[in-house]
Amino acid sequence: MNSLDWHEITKAKKMVRASDASLCGNAIAEYRDNIVIIEHGAKFREYIIPKSKVERYDGRDVYLNIPRSMLSAFDF
Repeated sequence: MNSLDWHEITKAKKMVRASDASLCGNAIAEYRDNIVIIEHGAKFREYIIPKSKVERYDGRDVYLNIPRSMLSAFDF
């Protein structure tokens, strides 16, 4: 998914969803071949997700090709 305009996506802090459609947080930055996602809520978490884990972007949300249960592997 390198053809996406990551600058615009992160500037707008687009919502990121896992493959099971659950909310993961907001895309806030691009770092090399990764996107940085911040999840707000009871626990503040940050994830650095490889762009290769992005399935699609529908103009509103970014969809990952991994389920939410795998997000902890990308926690930092």
